[in-house]
Formats: sequence, structure tokens, C-alpha cells
Amino acid sequence: MEFQFSFIRETLPAVAAAIPMTLLLTLLPVALGAVIGFFLALLRIRRTPVLYQLIGLYLSFFRSVPLLLLLFCSYYGIPKLLNYALYGGERVLGVTSISSLWAALSVLTLYAGAYITELIRGALSSVDIRQMEAAHSIGMTKRDSYLRIIIPQAIVVALPNYFNFVLSTLKGTSVVFAISVMDMMAVAKLAAEDGYRFIEAYVLVGALYILIGFAGEKIFRGIERSAQRHMGIEV
Repeated sequence: MEFQFSFIRETLPAVAAAIPMTLLLTLLPVALGAVIGFFLALLRIRRTPVLYQLIGLYLSFFRSVPLLLLLFCSYYGIPKLLNYALYGGERVLGVTSISSLWAALSVLTLYAGAYITELIRGALSSVDIRQMEAAHSIGMTKRDSYLRIIIPQAIVVALPNYFNFVLSTLKGTSVVFAISVMDMMAVAKLAAEDGYRFIEAYVLVGALYILIGFAGEKIFRGIERSAQRHMGIEV
């Protein structure tokens, strides 16, 4: 079957219209995941009893189970659990009772939180502990030492890996079409089914992912250089 550039031209507006949904599925989870990861990383470093073990279970679960399986369990499994918990097993709630977008955002946020927790924990641990001791010697409290010395340095260390994770999440959002969330991949797939133009559709959506990733990388590099200059690191 001949490759048709006309199909790409005709489909581009519909696929491009789904870019905001793809960005929402990327940026909101990694932003909320960073908040989750920051607080869990601090608790992880302090090795708080019980919480340390619970956080470890959370990290192991979300870093071990495939994202697609998590999406299926959330979208199809939660209604069943609620039916058993609230209605004694009677089928009152179905898959349409839960928004597919809500399910996708929830799973992606928890998934991001698990990875970012370890990312931030590693960055915090990489800062020389002697700097904390030096801060204490000049009268700074532990809280001030973290806020003014440890955390700013850890952020600079964590930024490259965090930005890589953001780009990885951008690509990972392509699986949400499996639970009927209309992102770029879902729109392209539906368009391809009309005339079986899958190659053209996937070339189009692939090119858009590349362009978004390239633009994101440029933005991230600028933020990283700005943070390094703020910390007095030569770039």
C-alpha cells in the first residue's frame, strides 16, 4: 500500500488538538509526583520506623508493576472493589462510573511519585554531610541547614535525572489510549483505522513526540543552567 502524505496533512489538525491532553498527562503527574517524592524521600532518609517499610512497599510495587497493568487495575478494578466494599458485591458501579482521565492521572502520579522519591533520595544523599556539620557549627538549625544548603544542592543534582524522567513520562503516556483517554496516540490510532493507514498515523504522532521532546529538552537545559549559575557552578 502506497504511503500517503495527504493522510498526514488531513490528520494533523486532529492529532495536534490532542497535544494539550498529552501535556496534561505528562506535566501534572510529574509535578504532583515531585511533591510526593520530596516528602517521601525525606522520610526515607530519616528511616522513620513503620513509615520506612510502608514507603519501601509503595516504591517496590509501583516500580515493579508495568504501567499498562496499573492502568487496567485502576480503571477496571476500582469499581469492582467499591462494589464489594459498599454494595456487598452487587454490580452497582461499572467502568463508566470512574473517569478514564481521572484513573490515568491518578496512576501516573503515583507511578511518578515512586520513581521521583528514589531520585530525590539519591540527590539528597549525594550532598556531603560535612556541610550539615559545618552549618551546625555556625549556629544554623537543622531545618535551616536543609532549606539553605542541602536541598538547593540536591535540586541541582536531581534536575538532569528529573528532566529525563519527564521526557520518559511523555512517551509513557502513549499507553493511556488503552483505557479510552484521547491523547495523541489514541487520536492517531482511531484515524488510522479509517483506511488502515497505520504507518502514516504513527509516523505523524512519532514526529510530534519528537518535536515536543526536543522543545522540552531545550527548556529543561535552560532551567538546569540557570540553577547551576544560581549555585555558583560553572556551566
